[in-house]
Formats: sequence, structure tokens, C-alpha cells
Amino acid sequence: MEQIDGVPIARLEEDLDAANAAIVERRLAEAIGPDVLSLVVDLSRVRYVDSAGIDMLLRLGDRLDRRRNKLILIIPESSKLKRLVTIVGLPDAIATYSSLDEALAAQRSGGQA
Repeated sequence: MEQIDGVPIARLEEDLDAANAAIVERRLAEAIGPDVLSLVVDLSRVRYVDSAGIDMLLRLGDRLDRRRNKLILIIPESSKLKRLVTIVGLPDAIATYSSLDEALAAQRSGGQA
């Protein structure tokens, strides 16, 4: 976990599946402090996400929405995940960008994916 311009950035390195989804969700939720408006989750190095991982991201997004926070995902165009998340409609529910620079620029301008 790191912060850029006050925005926490979580860079996941492992597959996101039933074996670790609950732990990852808890750790990500703990990263949101009272003065943080958004959380960026960088999935650039993640090769696989199963239904438990998708469900976890949707639940986390809902949880953050209720707190008036925002979940932002980084999924590069070249990622194998891009097709999967598009099929399940994840970008319709959670702001998704191709790069960290793109996501941070949208945050600064108040933009949306």
C-alpha cells in the first residue's frame, strides 16, 4: 500500500480467488481512513480473478459507496482480466482505468471512467 496525492494505492500481486478474497477485502477496507475519498486497487499484475474475487470487488465498491468513498480499479488493456471484467460488467459498477496515471488524472478532475 502506498499513497499518491493522498489517494491510497493497493497493488495486488496474487490471483484473487475464494482462497484469499475475504482477507484481501478486509485489508483493503482497513486502508480507508476517515479523510480518504477513494481507494485505487491496481490489478495490473493479477492474472486470475474468480467469481469470489469479482464478488469481493463489488461488495467492497458498495461498502465504499455507502461511506461516500470510491473504489477505482486499474486493469490495463493488455491484461487477461480485461475481457473477463467486461463480460461480467464490472466497469459499469466500479470505475476502471487502464493505468494509474489515467486514474489519478480522473480523480484530480473529478472524472469518471
